[in-house]
Amino acid sequence: MPKDGMHEINSFEEEFEDNIWSTLSEDVASTMAGCVVSLASFNGKSKCFACTGLIIDCTPVRILTSASLVKISGDENKIDDNLQIEVYLNNTEQVTGTLRHYDLCYNVAVVEIMGSCGSTAVGLRRHISFTHNIEVLSVGRLIEHRKLMASRGVLIDRKGKLACEELRISTCKITKAGIGGPLIDARGNFVGMNFFHDEETPYLPREKIQEVMRRFNEERWPEPRHRYFIPTWYPIPFGLFPESDVYVDSLDDVYSKFAWH
Repeated sequence: MPKDGMHEINSFEEEFEDNIWSTLSEDVASTMAGCVVSLASFNGKSKCFACTGLIIDCTPVRILTSASLVKISGDENKIDDNLQIEVYLNNTEQVTGTLRHYDLCYNVAVVEIMGSCGSTAVGLRRHISFTHNIEVLSVGRLIEHRKLMASRGVLIDRKGKLACEELRISTCKITKAGIGGPLIDARGNFVGMNFFHDEETPYLPREKIQEVMRRFNEERWPEPRHRYFIPTWYPIPFGLFPESDVYVDSLDDVYSKFAWH
């Protein structure tokens, strides 16, 4: 339930029509129960969007989800920096999340929460290939009662109807609550991230997610660069002394910074 008097603009709490969660194997159900969460974004006390997410790192806790969670209503090309993100964990705990990365081209976002999780994160680094027509499962989670949902289908060898050409299709039937949730194979391997369409269920494949995550990680851990420290007592060109300690990126910057004009 929303906290602090928060209320909804739209409902994203529609359960999958054919929820087969109870039929999943114990191993798959246990893994997904630990790493699938629900998220919602709020403008003040009004809920703007809600969807599913997948824990992909535990230290810190990072959650892969759809960037639709944080977009400006009515503008698919902009992020609303004023939204508050709430994450609903499987243990009934509700915590505030922070948007760390997003890619509007692929509609992918990573939300981070404080602390560590007792759950097992889904690893995305390993390369796994999936063939068409294999059986897959779409997993989602409702905020209400943290209810888990699953829908069964197969992979289809064609592109989706949405604008992004990288999207592929499965025959799983989901609701908007399943946006951002994982598409997995029968063994629980991550196949891709689900989106919603009235006529089909598109997903962004694992390899594209991996590309985006590599770029996110580069942004998170930038390559170290050399910087030069010039103390106040050091005579720089033209016999001048800097008025305060200075850092520059290259020795050429010394000349441009202190050259006479």
